[in-house]
Amino acid sequence: MQPEPLTFEENVTRASGDRAALANHSPSPDKPISMEEAQARALAYNLDNRLQMFNAALQDRQLDLTRMDMLPNLTANAGYVGRDKELVSSSASYLTGTIIPSNFETVSVDRERTFGDLTLSWNVIDFGMSYIQARQQADRVLIAQEQRRRVINNISQQVRASYWNAVASERVMPRMRPLLAEARRALAQSKAAGAERSQDPAEALRYQRNLMELIAQLELIEEQLSIAKTQLAQLMGLRPGTTYRLAPAGTPYIPSLRLTIDEMERVALVNRPELREETYNGRITQNEGRRALLRLLPGVTLLASVNYDSNSYLLFNDWKEVGARLAANLVRLISIPDVMKLNEAQSEIAEYRRLALTMSVLAQVQISARQYIVARKSYERSRNLASVNRRIADLQTNTQEAQTTSDLDLIRERANAVLTELRSHRSYADLQNADAGVYMTLGIDPLPLDVQASSLPELVAAIRKQQKEWQSGRIQVPVLPRPVEKPVNVASGSPVLAKQ
Repeated sequence: MQPEPLTFEENVTRASGDRAALANHSPSPDKPISMEEAQARALAYNLDNRLQMFNAALQDRQLDLTRMDMLPNLTANAGYVGRDKELVSSSASYLTGTIIPSNFETVSVDRERTFGDLTLSWNVIDFGMSYIQARQQADRVLIAQEQRRRVINNISQQVRASYWNAVASERVMPRMRPLLAEARRALAQSKAAGAERSQDPAEALRYQRNLMELIAQLELIEEQLSIAKTQLAQLMGLRPGTTYRLAPAGTPYIPSLRLTIDEMERVALVNRPELREETYNGRITQNEGRRALLRLLPGVTLLASVNYDSNSYLLFNDWKEVGARLAANLVRLISIPDVMKLNEAQSEIAEYRRLALTMSVLAQVQISARQYIVARKSYERSRNLASVNRRIADLQTNTQEAQTTSDLDLIRERANAVLTELRSHRSYADLQNADAGVYMTLGIDPLPLDVQASSLPELVAAIRKQQKEWQSGRIQVPVLPRPVEKPVNVASGSPVLAKQ
């Protein structure tokens, strides 16, 4: 076999097919997109989410195949045998080894014959191992579901932050472009005046430098704003370059934390998909230890068969058989204590790994709550600053009309007003992102997995309902029982998780 690279025509065909598939992957919006619809589109058409859905479905199909391994083996066997000569035999003395003379030789097998059997076999140890393997696969199905929950939470948080950044882009860009055009026009006029030497060269150069720095800053922000909607389109599964509009936002919603830190920690410890996934991994580890022990035990095989042979010399050409067989590797039995110690060590490692992840989750709860508080204060400051700069720009416009200020001062103040307004929008996006971070840290699903939504409007309604429950504080806070104190290893200061 030799490597066969794709030809140019094959690559062109693949690229054309992929492009057409992406173009038809998600429908283009025909009306302004709200934040809930953006999240619904991301959950319905985002390729990462689709990949996790297929992975969960694959694990579920694998579980169906694993269940089949628990069934007995039913083997059908058939064959044909032909010889060119008869199978002739004679007898010899057991004591002397000499052939006993006789008048004729014996034949007991036909030269041509057919045979077949249907055998049912069931190994008790194999059944036990298949049962444990099926339980492990069932846990892997649950792990795939938790992984999908984590992907959904991540996508929802990214969409929420990108959506408000895109809203900021739509609101600020109409004011940014005229301002850029005005700054460029003022720069061109200054260069023309400098060429005619109608003003002091040093003053003209400083004026041009300030304008160039302002233009560079505005152009950089314009480029950043121009890609905000592209990033949101990618998250929603829209083909890059698709034109769409965002729904006009009403009064800004200021989220508030309605749970205490203790309540947030309890909710996170129960709901976080990472902790559930690690618990399932611990069960898989325990079952793997049981499988290792089962491999060492004696195997009992039960047999039952129906047989047929066309040999004409047989008195009965069909018969039935039943039997039992016991097999054990006596040498491997001595390794049972070592296998048990290995299983205890693996269980202890899984326990410590889950405790370390629990500590990380608790830290994330504290950090997300603090980030939310910081983001809310930052938004309030940026909103007040934007209001002040907007009033200053209005005053500067009035003085410009009275011809008491320069073009540079007017452009600078207008730019400051636009930039502070942009910072206010970005601070609001950061606040929404911080609120989504708290939402994700607690492990609350933006779309419960048991929701049966077959259309985009149903997804939007389910997401909006979940958002309202979160905003109103209707979140179930579990009551955790008092923890059972574990013995502590005095030397290491850590709990004793397994017998040493």
